Amino acid sequence: MDSTVSVSRGCFAFPATVKGKKAKANSPLNFDSEGWYRGFKDVWDNNIKQLDNVEGGVIETLMQDLTSYISSSTENDTQIPAAAILTGINLPDHGSLFSRLKSRLHNEGIASGVAILRSTDCITVKNTVERCISHLMESPLDSEDEFDEEEERQIDLKRSQCTLPNLSKWVENLNSRSPSPSKKKKTNLQRSNQKKLVVILRDFETFNPNTLSAFIQILSGYQPKLPFILVFGIATTLSAIDEVLPHSSISRLSLKAFQAQPSVYFLNNTLNKVFLTPDCPFQLSGKLFKFFTQVFLFYDFSVNRFIQGVKYCVMEHYRVGGTPTSLLCCPEALLKGRVDQLAHDDIEHIRRLGSFRSYVESTKDKQKQIKLLSDDTFTKKEILKLMTELRLRIKEFYLALSLLHHIVAQLPQYPLGKQLRELYAVAMSKDIWVTAEYKECKQLLGFLSKDELVEKTKSMIDILVESGDSSLMKDEEKQLKNLLIAVEDAGVSKVTRSPMKSPMKNLTPVKSRSELRQKVVELGIGKKSKTAYELAREDLLNYVMDEMVPAKLRSFTQAPLWEIVTLVESEARYRVVPRIRAPIHTALNNPAHYLMCECCKIVDDDEILPSMPDLCIAYKLHLESGSLINMYDWLQSFNVLVSGKQAEDEEDIDLKIQARFTQAVSEMEFLGFVKSSKKKADHVARLTWGGSTT
Repeated sequence: MDSTVSVSRGCFAFPATVKGKKAKANSPLNFDSEGWYRGFKDVWDNNIKQLDNVEGGVIETLMQDLTSYISSSTENDTQIPAAAILTGINLPDHGSLFSRLKSRLHNEGIASGVAILRSTDCITVKNTVERCISHLMESPLDSEDEFDEEEERQIDLKRSQCTLPNLSKWVENLNSRSPSPSKKKKTNLQRSNQKKLVVILRDFETFNPNTLSAFIQILSGYQPKLPFILVFGIATTLSAIDEVLPHSSISRLSLKAFQAQPSVYFLNNTLNKVFLTPDCPFQLSGKLFKFFTQVFLFYDFSVNRFIQGVKYCVMEHYRVGGTPTSLLCCPEALLKGRVDQLAHDDIEHIRRLGSFRSYVESTKDKQKQIKLLSDDTFTKKEILKLMTELRLRIKEFYLALSLLHHIVAQLPQYPLGKQLRELYAVAMSKDIWVTAEYKECKQLLGFLSKDELVEKTKSMIDILVESGDSSLMKDEEKQLKNLLIAVEDAGVSKVTRSPMKSPMKNLTPVKSRSELRQKVVELGIGKKSKTAYELAREDLLNYVMDEMVPAKLRSFTQAPLWEIVTLVESEARYRVVPRIRAPIHTALNNPAHYLMCECCKIVDDDEILPSMPDLCIAYKLHLESGSLINMYDWLQSFNVLVSGKQAEDEEDIDLKIQARFTQAVSEMEFLGFVKSSKKKADHVARLTWGGSTT
């Protein structure tokens, strides 16, 4: 029996829910006891620390400028200091930027309160003022370090208390507890040293103009009492301020613009210092890396989503790999201990890897083959050896990639790309030295002057010296130094032509131009002799582009056990960026696939059952039409399927069926399958799977 149902009358008591902060729900999934999760967590926690350092370094200059402006701003009775930050269109990353600014203002004691407002939470002026004051009066210790868009903030204050007079009293209490600078010049000095009230409008362009204008007018009325400072997060340009605010509101602001680094700059730093390094335990395959960069460049420009996508793929890599096989994807210092922990089943899993099978088959020693397939102790030693060689090959790959990027990044038209990530995507997908772009780069390098070539060669030698491993590419470093000496010692003398031989004595009669051209080439008529510098430059470029790069810039996906450390393209990428079209088509074409009901089961895809939802019936009928759909015919077909009888006239159709059909068509229009047609008023245009001619 239900708890509130009784045979007699009475009162039922229910425990009241305690208002305040939401209790954290216990997660039903707990992977702490799983070995693969511990290995993943150790690796990713280390990456998070590096990512925080990179992000802090990118926005450090902006943070310093903002805190300096906020702390040194002086209030007056007419204008509110306002900082307009051009944050770029990477909206998902703005939360992290403003959270860092909020924590920095609190930590440095510049602001007594910081409010982060979003347009979705500030529909009316009253709601905007209440939310702003509640955020300003909250304790810094209780404020969120990370601003969560999906979780609504819990406010301890009552709405009736969130007023500007109460905020003024709250500020006076804070100032009375802080020591005053001096009794002389009290009104000026105390005012300049007063902590600020910072109001951050995170998505400025999407605020309601009338609401925002009234909000600024209200704050300016309290400016003599409350030291407000506004911070605008602008995704487009500064002209957005003129488009959103009227002149009467802009005149009450003392604006100063700040420029944040573009998201592409942040992405390049993140990749170059965290992911595209030999120290990173896992590596991204060429296809997967290209997929994530294309999502970034063509969709949202969000570095945070890029990182979260990589994180999910890394977690899936550890989970699918098993325990403790996936734990071999770890820092090199932990490798030996992880190999010693391998059990018999783990070694059998490694033996089934495609790269390991190829390695065993390529081994000519039959006894070694038998031991690799049967002796676990011997196989462990071989696995440790192969993993060490794989790590060495990865280091050589990145070192050669850095050398190649250094000499081709500044070439005209950037044949191989301007950024290291572009070069990495090509080098991981195919042999880069056989591409037409690579040959074009070599041809362009042949036009370098002596000073440019010497500078590039010295920089390449410095990269090898600073690599940290003295044994890594030591022969290449020595060879580059010798070639550099030859280039520096080579002179650039005047080009001389080889003496032409007498045409009458050396040229035999020819019958066509092709024969004449071949004869001229054979005799070398008009051929220029090369200078000493040109010969030295040719030797240097031939060594770098034809010998060193092809030998060292080999993709490590060709080495044994590469599957352990490389994230390949898998179904995980479709969970990061889901394929929406196919599930929607499946749900509407065969609703029993998701509803799990017997009444909607179909044998053939073209079958339509009257028990299906109205939206599914309308969808399947529209698939049978062309680019234009007659609404009357569509309604008649819908009526036949639902009611089971043919109506001679539209008036004979039941009004309930007409309403159901109208709602189904409206839902299809909302989903983007149809739209009203400009050609015929009684038709709709089909937008998918066949398109529209309107």
